[in-house]
Amino acid sequence: MKISTKTGDNKLTDAIFKRVYKDDPLIECVGTLDELQVSLMHAYNFVANEKIKNHLKSLVKKLFLFGEDLLRSTKNINSKDVLEIEEKIQYYEEQLPEQKAFILPGKTPESSLLHISRTVTRRLERRIVTYGKGQNIDLNIYAFINRLSDLLYIYARVTEEL
Repeated sequence: MKISTKTGDNKLTDAIFKRVYKDDPLIECVGTLDELQVSLMHAYNFVANEKIKNHLKSLVKKLFLFGEDLLRSTKNINSKDVLEIEEKIQYYEEQLPEQKAFILPGKTPESSLLHISRTVTRRLERRIVTYGKGQNIDLNIYAFINRLSDLLYIYARVTEEL
């Protein structure tokens, strides 16, 4: 596969059988999703906790399916995926001390990277909301990405406090 096709030199790109402007809301979603996957793998390379590290890699793979759901309106991401994230949040929250105030994000290199991934996730969520105004997006997409940012927050705390 050739990396440089030169077909994007005129402000347009391919998006599932049609050409769209590169600032199309769908392309904004796909680009931000790409940023998130790279960000998660960057964090993966610094996280010491093996359970979290393995889950980050699994999430990156899951996000490929998430992208397919956005592009093709498939339903790879479902309520089970949302529940899995909620269960991980609950598991780690029970181990962490109660949070009584805002935290300064990024006390360590690994937590900093997880917080960056969290903020990229939030940006992706906003991009999906914008794109979704003209589309019929499955509600599990919104729930999954919302919970993912919560999970990354918890993971950042775990790397700092446990």
